Amino acid sequence: MGLPSLYRNGQNWVSEVLGEHALLVRPENEELEHIHKLISEMEGAGLEGIIDIVPAYSSLAVFFDGSKWDHHTLIAEIENLSEGKSSVKAVQNMIEIPVCYELGMDWKDVIRQTGLEKEQIIELHNSKIYTIAMMGFIPGFIFLNGLDAKLAVPRKSTPRTGVPAGSIGIGGNQTGMYSLESPGGWNIIGRSPKSFFDSSKNPPTLLKAGDKVKFTSISEKEFHRG
Repeated sequence: MGLPSLYRNGQNWVSEVLGEHALLVRPENEELEHIHKLISEMEGAGLEGIIDIVPAYSSLAVFFDGSKWDHHTLIAEIENLSEGKSSVKAVQNMIEIPVCYELGMDWKDVIRQTGLEKEQIIELHNSKIYTIAMMGFIPGFIFLNGLDAKLAVPRKSTPRTGVPAGSIGIGGNQTGMYSLESPGGWNIIGRSPKSFFDSSKNPPTLLKAGDKVKFTSISEKEFHRG
């Protein structure tokens, strides 16, 4: 038997079983702001038995304690949450991330595909205010929404086996930051000396979906100073 849809924040949400103790909900218009708003409402309500809430670009996964919820009762609870019940208003942090664009590894490809000069690309890239859409595909990787359409370039046809931690890349219509060294196919245009992920801390990152990010240019000398 399928799950019922739910009505929340003025629109219908599709609900799906993600696992025995996991629920996936997706707003029909798939707008990030609705997903981030629902996260805030659920966190503010302080529902007992909610293990984790994980946003993606077009959906929200809710992992729950099976002794306290099942998929149907959780859907009903989410639908009936009062916006006024939340005692915590969504706080959007503004994070400034320094970037040394001289350490970009794919300038030749990005210049060729955009038809822009390097200086123009840098100016466009750090002139925007970005929104953290989600975090993945490795722990702490930051997916950012708001890239200027002029900078959209396809991912590399052959991914690198190793991309340094702190690398800033462009992939399709997104920009993002590698939290750890890993394989990857994004076009790397710079690198930051800052780290926003530490597995020894709890939580390992203070960043969250909905936070705002601003890139600022630094020199290679400033990069090495950290």
